[in-house]
Amino acid sequence: MKIIKDSRMPKVIIHVEGGLVQAVYSNAELDVQVYDLDLSDFATAREIEEEKAIAAQFETETRNLKQVY
Repeated sequence: MKIIKDSRMPKVIIHVEGGLVQAVYSNAELDVQVYDLDLSDFATAREIEEEKAIAAQFETETRNLKQVY
């Protein structure tokens, strides 16, 4: 099977190391947003509430987007 590359699609490479995004590379301009939904094993009530707000924003932002990976 031959894979045809669509040259109209931007190429994006995300470098993650040590559990953190280190860099995002692309051959086109992008609006990159990173949502870290990990919680510490010792999260405070405030951190849990903040994570819930971030998760809700994430859901809103991705509602009309296509997951590509």
